[in-house]
Amino acid sequence: MSDTQYLSCAETAKLIRAALKESFPGIKFSVTSSVYSMGASINVKYVDGPTVDQVKAVVSNFEGSYFDGMTDYKGSNYSSMNGVNVRFGSDYVFVNRKYSMAFFAGAVQAACEYYGYAMPELCESSFGAYIARGMDFDTERRIQQKVQDVSLCETQPSATAASVQFLGDDGYGYGAVGMLAA
Repeated sequence: MSDTQYLSCAETAKLIRAALKESFPGIKFSVTSSVYSMGASINVKYVDGPTVDQVKAVVSNFEGSYFDGMTDYKGSNYSSMNGVNVRFGSDYVFVNRKYSMAFFAGAVQAACEYYGYAMPELCESSFGAYIARGMDFDTERRIQQKVQDVSLCETQPSATAASVQFLGDDGYGYGAVGMLAA
């Protein structure tokens, strides 16, 4: 890819911050970049707000790599931004959503009512609110899935995210699509 602009991990994190601010106004995100031997990543953390899937839909095009676990291969993603070929400095973007006790208790209560379960005991730690005990594994998993699907906001259009176009990948991994025609 000739005439490609290479962005650092910190520059990529700055773009992600802008895209999240545009997509979810009023929600506070922690966006941190980490550069290490043979790679880099960005961690997005927040409390309550949108679902993880909503956030991933905004930030996934900023990933410079993909991982194929079938062949233990780290491949390259290719993108353009405002018509210019770019390589993002972060291999991966990880999203972590915590729950406040108020949000979690309400969401668990609604899920328990939906399934007809008794309300379990809830606890809170620095990792967020969680079910302490009172449910078997499958029941707790069903409740957790319902809680994960609760969003407190709609995704707004982001000019920053819309300026990024995924062009394809290197075509080597299992299920890879290869570089698409520009």
